[in-house]
Amino acid sequence: MTIRTLFAALGVTAALFSAAPATASDRRGLPAFTSLAELSAFLDAHAPQEAGQEVCPPEHPDCPDNTEVEDIVVTGSRITAPSITNNQEAGVDEGDIVKARGDTLIILRRGRLFTIDTGQGRLRLVDRIDAYPPGVDGEDDWYDEMLVSGDRVIVIGYSYGRGGTEINRFRLDAAGNLTFEDSHHLASDDYYSSRNYASRLVGDQLVVYSPVDPSTGDPLKDLPRLTRWTPDAVGQEDKDDDYETMPGRPIVTVGDVYRAPGLDEGARGLVFHTTIRCALSAPELSCRATAVLGPDSRSFYVAPTAVYVWMVEERWGLPKGEQPRGWLYRMPLDGGRPQAAATVGAPIDQFSFLEQPELGRINVLVVADNDGDGMGRPETVAGGAALLQLPFSRFGTGEGEAALSDYRILPGIGQQGRAQNRFVGDFLLYSAQVYSNLPYAEDLPRYESRLIVTPLAPGPTLIWGVPGRVNRIEAMGPDALVVSGETDVFFTTFELQTPRPTIGYQYVMLGSAETESRSHAFFYRPDPSSADGSTGVLGLPVSRAGAGTVDPDTEERATLETITYIRRNGLGRLGEIGSLDAAPLNGRIDDGCIASCYGWYGDARPIFLGDRIFALLGYEVIEGRERNGRIREVRRIDMTPPPPEGPRPYYID
Repeated sequence: MTIRTLFAALGVTAALFSAAPATASDRRGLPAFTSLAELSAFLDAHAPQEAGQEVCPPEHPDCPDNTEVEDIVVTGSRITAPSITNNQEAGVDEGDIVKARGDTLIILRRGRLFTIDTGQGRLRLVDRIDAYPPGVDGEDDWYDEMLVSGDRVIVIGYSYGRGGTEINRFRLDAAGNLTFEDSHHLASDDYYSSRNYASRLVGDQLVVYSPVDPSTGDPLKDLPRLTRWTPDAVGQEDKDDDYETMPGRPIVTVGDVYRAPGLDEGARGLVFHTTIRCALSAPELSCRATAVLGPDSRSFYVAPTAVYVWMVEERWGLPKGEQPRGWLYRMPLDGGRPQAAATVGAPIDQFSFLEQPELGRINVLVVADNDGDGMGRPETVAGGAALLQLPFSRFGTGEGEAALSDYRILPGIGQQGRAQNRFVGDFLLYSAQVYSNLPYAEDLPRYESRLIVTPLAPGPTLIWGVPGRVNRIEAMGPDALVVSGETDVFFTTFELQTPRPTIGYQYVMLGSAETESRSHAFFYRPDPSSADGSTGVLGLPVSRAGAGTVDPDTEERATLETITYIRRNGLGRLGEIGSLDAAPLNGRIDDGCIASCYGWYGDARPIFLGDRIFALLGYEVIEGRERNGRIREVRRIDMTPPPPEGPRPYYID
């Protein structure tokens, strides 16, 4: 393969390969800024500022770069405890809307936390509490992700009113009662992504990603400071939304801010990509951050040993035909110096990454045209594709780049559209959307998809067709499951343990559609008796057309949301064993919602807790039991809060 072939496949120019691959001399790591004056001058030259802004003067109380901040060492041990979240990496928990501690379910719903006791066959609401500090007006806040560490529940949110990321801690007692402990604020831009999650839990360490726009002219004011919320920190009239006047602890020094040398050449529109590590077990929350200065476009991935951030220059303003430059940054979780390598293309989302520390490399699916996983950007990708298998030895100061031999050209994504990807076992699977003019339902055109499977070891790449758009690719024991369709839901298994990967079985649910796109909306539980996990039960939220109640305002029949459960048997066949359905709503219900009143992260999850099966559907938790090959409802509970006194503007979504 020649460099020209790679250019043609990925749509890049030869200029990206002008530097030599990284050598041993490059491997010491990224250069850090040595002084505040150097950092300020760099930002002044590369990020236009409004007239009248001043940089941080030497006498500024936060300017000295010898600030004493406690170091935090994060270990990347792999945890084998069962999880009810469909995590990408073993040992790396991800923020979600439902977690479990023992027999207690903890649910984050529309700005509130709920706990449910499931012990001894019960299903009982124990407690309900706001997911934000007492007395705070959360109308402009979004509380999206929750983690559980020991007897602490941690809620991650973003406040538009206060302009930053919030970390709210609650104590959970043995009975399931919640008590607010403390709240901390980190000034940042919105971390939201339509696919990714901002928070991870590795051991006892909270890892949070936050982008920060250097906009004030004072870099150390822009960078996150750990500010603890207290009712008496500011005046009573605005005590809920004035973090600016609260004392904060710097968690980033000038020596914690890094850049790649490639940014010196005319880079514009830079942001601080901050990775924040907090020791959750400390009575007083203690955090430390590392910041990498780079383009706004990013993809964020947490492995058991390191945090990876892939950044790509903005395409706007580049000469015609010139492709943006990219870098992959590696930040070890043990506090080691960040490293970088120049790269080609961009990942689709976090599932484009797989770290293999035992082989000393990271695998990344890259495409020619994608702008990172911020907001809704992962939903539109296009162009050529390649598998980058980057040895750790390539990482260094960022002056070197991935070698041509590190890339393996693959079939391209093609036209702009959605694409899914996932590493399952020793294989990479990804989809490419294809428009079809064949008639489908009611003579409407439809989409089809190609499903590409390639081994991580040298071997043939195989391509199959699947109906409709691919909505998710999931691991199902040793094999893979592809869920696709538009007006019907198709479940297609791919057997990966055979000498040559092949389609195993396909099951279709007619007149249905997936209702949740988040990865956590799916879960597969292997049977305890299955040695390799090839038999088990999966759960997925779907809607069935023509069911449900009639909306009194629109007189339209609503779809009925349900969690459908499908069993995979010893022959590899899939079959529906039943569903747990939401109760019909008679009109709209006022739940008194104040904060986070739209479910950006979804409101439905299949839950497998021990040998029991539950479904979370909005405010309902429903338990089912599998007997004689069918799941039937056993009991349910409705957590809907009582309506407030007086009218409220928010309703159930």
